[in-house]
Amino acid sequence: MIIEICTTSLNSIRNAQDAGADRLELCEDYLIGGVTPSIDFLDKSIQLSKIPINVLIRPRGGNFHFSNNEIKKMFESINRFKRFNIEGFVVGFLDGNNNLDPKILEEFRSITSGYDLTFHRAFDYLVDQKKSLELLIENNFDRILCSGSKIDSEKGIENLINLKQIANDKITIMPGGGINSRNFNLFKKSGFQQIHLSGINKNISLDSDYNIIREIIEMSK
Repeated sequence: MIIEICTTSLNSIRNAQDAGADRLELCEDYLIGGVTPSIDFLDKSIQLSKIPINVLIRPRGGNFHFSNNEIKKMFESINRFKRFNIEGFVVGFLDGNNNLDPKILEEFRSITSGYDLTFHRAFDYLVDQKKSLELLIENNFDRILCSGSKIDSEKGIENLINLKQIANDKITIMPGGGINSRNFNLFKKSGFQQIHLSGINKNISLDSDYNIIREIIEMSK
C-alpha cells in the first residue's frame, strides 16, 4: 500500500520520510485546507526530501469555485514548478453548478503532461461523480483524493468503495480525511491501494508526527 503524507513544514517532511512514507503532498497553510506552496518552501523541500513530491496547486482557501483569473494563476504556478524536480501535481476545481468543465480539465492535463496528476477533494462536492470520474479517466488523471463526500473518509467508506468499483482500476481512488491508526484497517480490508493523511496530533503540533506515520506504515505491511 502506498502511504501519502500531506506535509506543510520541513519537520513534517523529515518525519514522513524517516517513518517510511512513500510520497508527499506538499502545500502550506494546513488550517485552511492547504494552498499552493511558495517557491522557497518547495525548493527547501526538494533539497530535503528523498521521496517523491506532488505539489498542491490551490490559489486560496475556501471553496473550489475559482475565477478565470485564479485558474490562470494555477496554470502559472504549474509552469513555474515544472523547473523543479517534482513527481506531479494535485489540482481540483468546480464550475458554478458543481460540475467539471471538460475544457479546463483538458488544459490541466495538457500543461502537466508527463507528470503524475491527482484530482483532490473538490471531487467530494461534484454533483455527478460517476460522470466526473469518467471525465478524469478520459483525461488520464492518475488518482482521485476524496473522502466519499462525507466529513471524513471513515464516514464515507461506503461511497469510497462504490467509487472504487466504478473506477475498475482505470483510476486510483485514494481515501483521505480523518485517516488514523484507529481506522486504518477499515481501508486496508476494503482493498484500497493508496491512502492520504497528515499524521498530525493537533494537541502537540501541526507537524506530521513520526510515530503516527510509523504505526500506519507498519499496519500497512
